Amino acid sequence: MSKPIQVAIIEDDSEIRQLMTLLINGSPGFSCLQAFESFEDSIPALEKNTPDLVLMDIDLPQMSGIEGVRVLKEKIPSLPVIMLTVHEEAEVVFDALCSGAMGYLVKGLPPVQLLQAIKEASEGGAPMSASIARK
Repeated sequence: MSKPIQVAIIEDDSEIRQLMTLLINGSPGFSCLQAFESFEDSIPALEKNTPDLVLMDIDLPQMSGIEGVRVLKEKIPSLPVIMLTVHEEAEVVFDALCSGAMGYLVKGLPPVQLLQAIKEASEGGAPMSASIARK
């Protein structure tokens, strides 16, 4: 059996963070390695125990997810980051992708689509919510 896709979550909303952790850990082939409330909390842990992929919110308490992607790309260039956010404005999407995010998903997508996007990203794809891809 192949090793599960190890995911780290950076999300300040504790309920969303817990639900995503439960979904990922409860799905065959996936494992939530770590979950963090802020980008700053994640850095030492991600450098020490790097996951296969990071799901990151944009609206975080101190440094934004967009700034966080830039920092992560400097520290761990090969680490794929998918933005998972409520923002659908073209400028925000553009900024996130230019900062190094390789995928952009809008919160509220069905769980099966989130898992499919994680799988796609882990295989080198660039998952986008349909509403974002149309922009």
